[in-house]
Amino acid sequence: MSGFSSLEINKKLISAVRDMGWKEPTPIQRESVPEGLLGRDLFGEAQTGTGKTGAYALISLGRVKAGSQLPSVIVLTPTRELALQVSNEFRDLCKYSGHRVTAIYGGASYGTQIKTLENGCDVVIGTPGRILDLHGKEILNLSAIKELVIDEADRMLDMGFIEDIEKIIGLTPEDRQTLMFSATLSDDIRSLAKKSMKDPMEISVSHDTPATDLVKQYYIETPRSKKVDILRDIMANGNPKMLIFCSTKTMVDDLYDGFSKEGMKIGAIHGDMPQLRREKTVKGFRNNRMKVLVATDVAARGLDIDDIECVVNYDAPVDPETYTHRIGRAGRAGRTGVSITFISNREDRRIPSYEEFMGMKVERVTRKQIPRLRIDNPELKALHADEIIKEQPQVSHRKKVDATATKDVVIKADMVVLSLNIGKSSGVTRTDIVSFVAGCASIPEDSIGRVGLSAKGSFVEVEASRADDIIKAVNSARFNGKRVKAGYAPQKERCKDKLAKNQ
Repeated sequence: MSGFSSLEINKKLISAVRDMGWKEPTPIQRESVPEGLLGRDLFGEAQTGTGKTGAYALISLGRVKAGSQLPSVIVLTPTRELALQVSNEFRDLCKYSGHRVTAIYGGASYGTQIKTLENGCDVVIGTPGRILDLHGKEILNLSAIKELVIDEADRMLDMGFIEDIEKIIGLTPEDRQTLMFSATLSDDIRSLAKKSMKDPMEISVSHDTPATDLVKQYYIETPRSKKVDILRDIMANGNPKMLIFCSTKTMVDDLYDGFSKEGMKIGAIHGDMPQLRREKTVKGFRNNRMKVLVATDVAARGLDIDDIECVVNYDAPVDPETYTHRIGRAGRAGRTGVSITFISNREDRRIPSYEEFMGMKVERVTRKQIPRLRIDNPELKALHADEIIKEQPQVSHRKKVDATATKDVVIKADMVVLSLNIGKSSGVTRTDIVSFVAGCASIPEDSIGRVGLSAKGSFVEVEASRADDIIKAVNSARFNGKRVKAGYAPQKERCKDKLAKNQ
């Protein structure tokens, strides 16, 4: 731990860093933390994956005492997902210090957030709109703020938050410390920094991302029809924790539906999914309740998880900067990672563009070489050795993923699957199904599990204890004028049960 000890952070934070598995500080942490602990304003050019969250968390937690009634630290983020991820990292770092952390953002219940603030907290992390909303209701008091952090400032300006940010800055004490981070340094960003900061130290590590040093990059030339089979080969090599990028929501759904039907514990996120469902999925992936997450670029923006072992570009991105951001999800916190990109015949010019942008080579491999690649990370396996992680079921290399839902749906122990007589032919989406069922039965959307769609029907995973009430509520409702019929879906016979019968 001599690496983090050299940053002059206190023993409680060092202990938390050790428990998180961090070995050495990243460049932005080495440059910013010692100066930040002295109270200097900092202006950092840093992309996701450079360790910037850890940098400003170590600074702010190292400078404020725990146990305050009014918040001492406020962190502004552009999205709800990022607010949750930042709050999780803060909580991990607060393991021994006793700081209380809360995330506040739109689209969630006021009640819990208000209660937390009224009970007192040290760190508030949230989106500008909800922060101003709760301040306007005289629930959030910013008069005791000592540390103001503005994360992903460029994204917040792009999203039109400049006026909200300036209002929040004006509500905090003038003698605060301000830490601002942005992936780019536009004139608008510099103008905001000039108005809100005092003689800031400028740090730039925007291009010093984990992709350049810590991620071993491969690509495989393959027709689209073979991609799923190759993906299975990668999954079978050490059972790595894997993030799979697709270019469309439909492709995300296809992979999720197909592998889910085979019994694999897999997650998926894209923009059409309800917010609460996305949050629940990301939390499950972070906590290793699932080892595979399929996502679009938009849904994965701000996703900051340190223990991803492998990134698969199922669809190769056109933009080399997007490629760099994607593969940078592996190789976090000083650990090595692997990226594998599928390239079709018409995409053969993309690899040279990636290489030119990064100034390094991407190695070509064949499918036969996959079993010989080291994809999983032994260090991460050892780090999670004490956690209860259910291994993925063996997935046949011959069986094709079919995204068409059928009535043979896997039922989990505490969940049951219901069938509804509305499907794609009724113009329904998964989001529509979730909203419809939740509305009919007066249950929260995040209590609903997986949703499958076929042409004429849909299948919804719900809590077993509520199933009868949900069926009754749905059967008395209509969707777009059509009377809906709901009932229990037949349970799929598991492979091991079939084998037992044949013995």
